Amino acid sequence: MSMTPDFRLFEVLTRHGVPFVVVGGHAVNFHGFIRGTEDTDVLWIRSPAAEAGLRGALEELAAEYIGNEIDPATGIESTHRVTEAFIRAERLMMLCTSAGFLDLFDYVPGYPSVPVRTVWEAGIDLDGVRFASLEWLRKLKQAAGRPKDLLDLEHLPPAGDSPNDR
Repeated sequence: MSMTPDFRLFEVLTRHGVPFVVVGGHAVNFHGFIRGTEDTDVLWIRSPAAEAGLRGALEELAAEYIGNEIDPATGIESTHRVTEAFIRAERLMMLCTSAGFLDLFDYVPGYPSVPVRTVWEAGIDLDGVRFASLEWLRKLKQAAGRPKDLLDLEHLPPAGDSPNDR
């Protein structure tokens, strides 16, 4: 797999043993509708071991989050390194890393009663990286309902028709 910044994120998360499934724009591309994306969205399966692995991965990636405090010298929100306490406290982490923006969810957006493992198990493996199945990707896009998600739904193949869905 090419080591573009986004794929470097996948490689680092995998190497640190973080169980994750790619959703969002990269999953849309995986299923055949090629478009740009500003960040990498993943669902991850939370456990003590996964939290420890995620901490190591995010440290390697120099991950930071934007705080609520304003730096008086610049007028810009301050950034903070990701800590173990932050990882344990946050269900959605929107981070800046050395390999690009990364959004990590420990839940299935729009489906609060569905465990992340369900989406992960239905995912499709490509060189050790799991991508959301077309069926789940379509569900997630529908639940999000933003204009760009609805546009993705118009261009994605019907469930079961993705060249990568097995």
